[in-house]
Amino acid sequence: MTIWIPDLSSGSGPVYRRIAQAIGAAVEKGQLQAGDRLPTHRDMAYHLGVTVGTVTRAYREAERLGLAIGEVGRGTYVSAPLETDLPLLLPGHPVAFGKGSQGPQAPVTNDANTNAPHRTVADMRQDVANGYVQSGTNSAPVNFGTADVSFTQNRGTNTAYPVTLDDGPINFRMNCPLPPQETHINQVLIDIAQSGPIENLITYKTEYGMPHHRQALAKMAGRFGLDDNPDRVLPTAGVQHAMTVALMTFTRPGDLVLCEEMTYPNLRSLAAMMQFRLRGVAMDEEGILPDVLDNLCRTQSPRVIYLMPTLHNPLCSTMSHERRVAIAEVLRKHNLLLIEDAIYGFLNPESPPPLSCFVPERAIYLNGISKSVGGGLRIGFIHAPIQYIAKLASGIRTTCWMTPGINLELVTRLINDGTVERYERWHREEASRRLGVILGSLKGYDVRFHPTNYHIWLTLPDHIETSELVMNAANSGVMLTAAQQFAVGVPPRGLRLSFGAERSTERIHHGVNIILRLLQTSEFSDAQVM
Repeated sequence: MTIWIPDLSSGSGPVYRRIAQAIGAAVEKGQLQAGDRLPTHRDMAYHLGVTVGTVTRAYREAERLGLAIGEVGRGTYVSAPLETDLPLLLPGHPVAFGKGSQGPQAPVTNDANTNAPHRTVADMRQDVANGYVQSGTNSAPVNFGTADVSFTQNRGTNTAYPVTLDDGPINFRMNCPLPPQETHINQVLIDIAQSGPIENLITYKTEYGMPHHRQALAKMAGRFGLDDNPDRVLPTAGVQHAMTVALMTFTRPGDLVLCEEMTYPNLRSLAAMMQFRLRGVAMDEEGILPDVLDNLCRTQSPRVIYLMPTLHNPLCSTMSHERRVAIAEVLRKHNLLLIEDAIYGFLNPESPPPLSCFVPERAIYLNGISKSVGGGLRIGFIHAPIQYIAKLASGIRTTCWMTPGINLELVTRLINDGTVERYERWHREEASRRLGVILGSLKGYDVRFHPTNYHIWLTLPDHIETSELVMNAANSGVMLTAAQQFAVGVPPRGLRLSFGAERSTERIHHGVNIILRLLQTSEFSDAQVM
């Protein structure tokens, strides 16, 4: 069988992207069909005269674009075409938000059977800027894409769980801690169903949320040290939604947004979608450096800064009280708006108060229960100065109209009866227990961690290429996340290892021993130009 080798002579940009582009072009021309096996990493590297790591990165880019799929132990295959109206987002193709789009602000169309007006991302921004969205409009929702998540029955129960099975790949990639196995939430849901007409929770409500829901979320905010005034709190469909609303409200295309030089990957996705510029701020073991931030504010005129001051993802750092004071002084000096992501804060109860407490007049604080109770509930909240609440509420209405009432009612009851705090304590103990398994196997390696956190940062030795290790781990049945996913700028040599998504410490121990074996092998020295 003839090995397909891409022609890179006509492409542009980094080699790994040109390889991915060539795969896409070959699919469009019919040269590659769904199910065709792509050359092995080493064969491709040999024929093109590049490193194995470059091919690994190219295949990952092809997977991200939906062109290919890697199967552990079998190789990389051309994937079947997706059933979607969205065009492939390859360089040279217009970014489209709907059928017939011609560019990043092309109209999003409704179903062909409706006569609703076209709506664009620019329209949505303008609604938020105006502080309102007219009720009763027939505006079409922006389709942000869907993901097909496979669920399988957990053995011995009737409960479905995603990718956490005893016989699947070991998931060190997803930072999604599983809740304790108990029936309390089941009972609370029964109580909700029996407590009165359910219609009150499934009909349209204001984007501000029902008063008792806001009171519960304000109570949670107060527990972390913020003002517990419900008027400063808005419910959201998770922290990711809160983050989207905040950035949509306070940035415009071309604005500069600062962040840590290693940051939450979806911030990069939002930057591409909303067309704001992203710049990383240099960090030390505590977080961003005040003098570097001050210099960027003086010379670059940023609009917003997004930070994770407590249990940073992925570097596990927590700012000291003194560092928070210094950062707050810079923010106030330059009138820079802070968006603080505190989703992991509950895992470090000894941390200083949120950075937002040091600059409350310029802070948008985001938190929720995705890591403590369950990400499937999609409940978070925004805590902000009262003068910003109306615009932020408009952003909520623009993006999802309202946060689901049943979910909010469940979380409200879990906050008020102490379950959320109880789960937080349980997670700290569970994370510490699991961390012991991880550190026991990685003795002698450069590991950054917090004793009650669900992920570590592993700095790799100089002779090991990160992408090569991630690929070899995947081929051995272990999923990891490389530094490139978090970097705003040049990525460091390392990876994040998250251990909250697995149900058994036996699998965690097995997975980390596979990583240890790969670290100790010498095969990485072959990952050079061939």
